[in-house]
Amino acid sequence: AFAAGDVPSWACGVKQTGLAPLVNMHAHNGTSSATVAHGHFRGTEQQVQAVDGAFLEGVISASGEDKFLVAFYAPWCPHCKNFVMEGPGGDAKKAPLELLNKDLVEAKGPKVLKFDVTASEPPSVFEVKYIPMVILLKAGGEYKTFSSNPHDLEGLKRFALGQAAANTLASLAGVGEHRPSAPRASAPGPQDRNRGPRPVE
Repeated sequence: AFAAGDVPSWACGVKQTGLAPLVNMHAHNGTSSATVAHGHFRGTEQQVQAVDGAFLEGVISASGEDKFLVAFYAPWCPHCKNFVMEGPGGDAKKAPLELLNKDLVEAKGPKVLKFDVTASEPPSVFEVKYIPMVILLKAGGEYKTFSSNPHDLEGLKRFALGQAAANTLASLAGVGEHRPSAPRASAPGPQDRNRGPRPVE
């Protein structure tokens, strides 16, 4: 069960209603949620790329050192609206996530992505209990959740760049870090270590 008290004051809970039922709830006035997800707010094109569940599944199954800062949000959430969708005066280009994206592009940090939970179901590996929720995701599925208020852009920027500077997320300890499970190979025995290469038959 999900307790409402677990939701931070700067976020909206999503487990009470679920994610999938919201997919069609916000398609109105001739504008589908898919259009909203691609960053068209008040007729202004935003720079942060919108992605769906299939994209994140691809990142999880990929190899390499690519890193992504992913912001989960919903158009109906007022905290998300003021973080992902618009800034002061309703300017979509000045939304905090857009400003953070500019800083991270200049700093050659992880690529910033946004994920509308009303337009696509997040992969089950991500426990999206509230929105906005921001994670730093590495190719292969390792990720860590930013536990503070994402409106703290300086803190969020340090979170992104600090982890991006490490060789791997596996070297970073702390709450919110998740690593995909993998079978452990057995150590070679003494006979295996002393045994030379076998001839090709």
